Amino acid sequence: MKRSTYIKMATIFLATILAASISFANDNCSGFLVPDIPGVWTKIIPSEVYPDFEYNGLKPGCAACPGCNPEYSFFVKGGVKDNLVIYFEGGGACWDSMNCLYVPTYTQEVNVDEDALNNYKSGIFDTDNPGNPFKGWYFVFIPYCTGDIHWGATDTVYQDYLDQIPGVDSWTIHHRGFVNFQVVLKWVTDNFLWPRKIFVTGSSAGGYGAIMAFPYIKQAFPFSMVYVLGDAANGVIGQDFQNSSIYNWNIQIPTWIPGFENGYTPDITMEDVYVDIARYYPFSKLSQFSTAWDWNQTFFYYVMLDLYNPGDWQTGWTSVWCDWHNQMYTYVHETADKAPNYRYYIGAGQYHTIMGSPQFYTEKSAGELYSEWVRAMVRNPFGVFGGPLQGKWKNLECKDCQDPVPCQ
Repeated sequence: MKRSTYIKMATIFLATILAASISFANDNCSGFLVPDIPGVWTKIIPSEVYPDFEYNGLKPGCAACPGCNPEYSFFVKGGVKDNLVIYFEGGGACWDSMNCLYVPTYTQEVNVDEDALNNYKSGIFDTDNPGNPFKGWYFVFIPYCTGDIHWGATDTVYQDYLDQIPGVDSWTIHHRGFVNFQVVLKWVTDNFLWPRKIFVTGSSAGGYGAIMAFPYIKQAFPFSMVYVLGDAANGVIGQDFQNSSIYNWNIQIPTWIPGFENGYTPDITMEDVYVDIARYYPFSKLSQFSTAWDWNQTFFYYVMLDLYNPGDWQTGWTSVWCDWHNQMYTYVHETADKAPNYRYYIGAGQYHTIMGSPQFYTEKSAGELYSEWVRAMVRNPFGVFGGPLQGKWKNLECKDCQDPVPCQ
């Protein structure tokens, strides 16, 4: 290893220890390092705050599908600690005229507002719950309405090959999820000088958004302790989708990380995404949650395999349950073997997502209460490499996983 690499790693390590020590000393008081914003959810409209903002020549916005509202907004909430949660919303995905136009499998507009968020008290959003590891933290909520798992930066023309849209032969869908993330990141960097801890997470499509956004957030705040947890986003996908359809999004990827220099290529898996990012940021913690039989992830895997028969989607997906289940386990086990600063939690059953769910406080099928597993992740910044310093943050998986079907 080059001497410059050792120096870089030592510098990052010392800065991390300094940030962690300051964090422990100041974890219960807010200061000048974070903004003075209301302690209730507040709407931010990018077109008003940053009217000239563009990324990749595109302005923030939603999918602009037929009859859809293209306006984009995000939400922020003040806290009492110098810590920040950045949450990416889920809501499916689309990559073809079939599921972008005809039978949509994604959220097409911003479907939340500040009133709904202020009344939502579940999972990590139950900020009055003493069992919430993020009680008192600042929050940023990134809505999802672009069909590209927050990764896209392009407008894609989809042909109306079934002739179902009156008066046109095609329709342009705005896959601008990463554009939206970039305007949110600008707001965060404009308003936060130095959050002591930043927890990046998201559910379903938002779980993919979280892991791909993590490097950009870490680069923006190099002296913060930055964590990432992907909720129900394990990346078991069909080969045709991987080889061709996914390129309809113009995926943005942190090309400064070894393994990503050539952008997104067909051979990159979610295992590669986590392993390469974990190796580049060895003093950060990365993690994933899934149930052993997540019905929604299995459903989307089946849609990828049988895209042009939407009538079969609602019933046919159970035929690939074992395939999805086995591939998911392979991914998390191999990722854990290759990345010592990565952990997984596999819960029993088939429910989908946990971070915004009541199960956040009740899930313990892997032998430990999930909320306490997350707390162990963020409270012990030194438990990265395993061994005596790892504390309670270990790889966990259910023993009785409530298998719905027998698998070989």
